[in-house]
Amino acid sequence: MSQLNTKLKALLRSIGFIAMYLFFGALLSQLKFLFPSQFERYAQGILGTIGVLLTVIVFLKFEKKKPKDYGLSWEKSSFAKFGAGLSLGIVFATAMMLSQVWYSNLELSLNDHISLFPFLFWSMAFIPLAFMEEVAFRSYPLLTLNKAFGFRTTQIILAILFAVYHMLMMWSPKASLLGPGIWAFAYALTALWSGGIAVPTGLHFGLNFVQSIIGGQKGIEPIWTLDYPANVSESSILANEQFGIGLHFFLLILCVVATEIYIRKRKTSHNN
Repeated sequence: MSQLNTKLKALLRSIGFIAMYLFFGALLSQLKFLFPSQFERYAQGILGTIGVLLTVIVFLKFEKKKPKDYGLSWEKSSFAKFGAGLSLGIVFATAMMLSQVWYSNLELSLNDHISLFPFLFWSMAFIPLAFMEEVAFRSYPLLTLNKAFGFRTTQIILAILFAVYHMLMMWSPKASLLGPGIWAFAYALTALWSGGIAVPTGLHFGLNFVQSIIGGQKGIEPIWTLDYPANVSESSILANEQFGIGLHFFLLILCVVATEIYIRKRKTSHNN
């Protein structure tokens, strides 16, 4: 019974952490009027980051912990870890995108009127957006759930919570589960493997950055536009969608295998 209580307590506290982040985020979102309308993403990222840091402060005081206990301590290697995650995110997202283009005969067209500097400026808004979500899900909740449930179960719980969170952000259930729900496995794995949120934040940003480049992010004019050729058939569109789903399931399998490898290596190191 005590073990059950420990698990339930860990689950409720983790959900409470995320709920408090959402509460502070909703409260602070009322200050969006202080930002020009075109800076909406920056406003969301900055105010959301303040909200999640307030949540961290509350939980640090409540549990009498230090930031490093949540995997939030600053290290000299943090920038390097962020860069490693960024590179990994760009490689994975680009590989998936090019596979989709190759399979579906999608057309990439360069937008000649787009200037690089404005594109980079608006895309950088995804750094605070990625950071706030990684703190919200891959700091206290990840470490607390992992201690109580073990990493396999923690992966499933956090993936569901991350998908539900995106549903609350008005994403469709399908998009939430196949996108953030699957990428949550990669974010949690890199967070535990690296001992902090720098790598998953870079990974998260790298994915969003590649999506910005090819027009996958609303409100940002992309460098390239990815679209179907003229007179494309409905069957081709359906086949493309199914291939995209298959790619994400392949990513899920890859993450599950990597999770098992991580767990076994941890057990081996502990036994030695």
